[in-house]
Amino acid sequence: MPDRFTQHRRVAFSETDLAGIVHFSNFYRYMEDCEHAFFRSLGESVDAMPDGEGGTVGWPRVSAECRFHRPLKFEDEFEAELLVERVGNKSLSYRIRFWGGEGRKLLAEGKVVAVCARLGGGAMRSVEIPARIREKIEEAPPELLAAPAESR
Repeated sequence: MPDRFTQHRRVAFSETDLAGIVHFSNFYRYMEDCEHAFFRSLGESVDAMPDGEGGTVGWPRVSAECRFHRPLKFEDEFEAELLVERVGNKSLSYRIRFWGGEGRKLLAEGKVVAVCARLGGGAMRSVEIPARIREKIEEAPPELLAAPAESR
């Protein structure tokens, strides 16, 4: 069962600021893109997933943060590594690390907590993660979640 997912990308010009480095807000987009790719790799989608009870669920965020260590510039290639930090009854927590540059250095590290919520009727309410999704996801081992070495 997956506890880890990686996605390779290249920085687009439109993602950079006047200094030529990736604007900080784009790391949040990269985290979300990586999460969506992770779900696709499981044969799922974050967009109105059937909940098995005739309704649909989505994954609103309740927390997101990112710490920046090194700049990322136009045309740089990098890897986003998603680690499943926690699988709760109603939520998923991820740690997403960004690696790149000579010697594969840690560029940034983010954390996201998403809650499984039933959609519809103009309101959302948290619900248990559907069994078919829960059975496809596993928490990463503690040694992977520990503070990262400069490169792996």
